[in-house]
Amino acid sequence: MSNDVKKIIRDYIKKTGSLLPDGFETEDLLEDLRAHIDQSYSDKLARRSGEDPKLLIREVLDELGTPEEIAEEYGKEQMQERDEKDTTDKWTRYAMRLTAVVLVVVLASWVASTLTEGVVDFNLAVITLLALAVLESLVRAQQTKDA
Repeated sequence: MSNDVKKIIRDYIKKTGSLLPDGFETEDLLEDLRAHIDQSYSDKLARRSGEDPKLLIREVLDELGTPEEIAEEYGKEQMQERDEKDTTDKWTRYAMRLTAVVLVVVLASWVASTLTEGVVDFNLAVITLLALAVLESLVRAQQTKDA
């Protein structure tokens, strides 16, 4: 591989890397991109050995797309992965929060009933505290939506 071709590849990878966020995934992507470029270039060179190597590498890079297009596609994939993870995380948080609320309500109702020696009915305390927890959740959701 000539120095001119190496420089074209290096510049392409550098430009693409500058458009992507820093991180391990980006480094892996750039390594995979370099390997793909090298393989495609070698294939073209083997099939069309008489042609200008710079023309062949330009064809490979044109087929891949501009660094901006690669960065845009990478961003779309990251957003989709993040959205899928956020949805899963959201349901996990809801389940954990619901479990915690029920546990606190039952415990608080039991304490209130025990300390008052039955003056506060356990079942009534559970219903009252659950209603307050639902009301608090609705108010918090409204405040979050308004913010």
